[in-house]
Amino acid sequence: MGLGFVVDSVIMFGTQILFFGFGWLFFMRELFKYSEVQNMIVQLLFSITFTLSCTMFELIIFEILGWLDSTSRYFHWQFNLYFILFMMVVLLPLYSAIQVVNTIKLVQRRPIAKLFAGVIWLVFIVIFWKLGDPFPILSAKHGEICLCRTVCVYE
Repeated sequence: MGLGFVVDSVIMFGTQILFFGFGWLFFMRELFKYSEVQNMIVQLLFSITFTLSCTMFELIIFEILGWLDSTSRYFHWQFNLYFILFMMVVLLPLYSAIQVVNTIKLVQRRPIAKLFAGVIWLVFIVIFWKLGDPFPILSAKHGEICLCRTVCVYE
């Protein structure tokens, strides 16, 4: 990884800052124009998710146009893919569970609320796991269809 990787990373980081700013402005001026969102974490989570989604789209466009080095694109693709996966499977559902538990009047003590939110998140993960159990389809009657072959890049 040489100077090209560093330049490519600066380009990617710069565009991510622009996407984050645009996502923040979009959230504040369009989505919640007539209401006040007091929770800064919600604004941050939306802007980060928006940034990661736009970056994935940007990487697809860079792949089509042949911009950036292929190893650099692959690194940033993997990094963004794992980070957005973490956001969608762990962070957003866990924060949603915490917010739901905090609105329940019966659960007032913090340790019990955190434990209850963790249990709700674990139930979500089990349901998520069970829904995804039949994927990817690997049976012989469906042929050579595999989700891994469409997402992963082989060198």
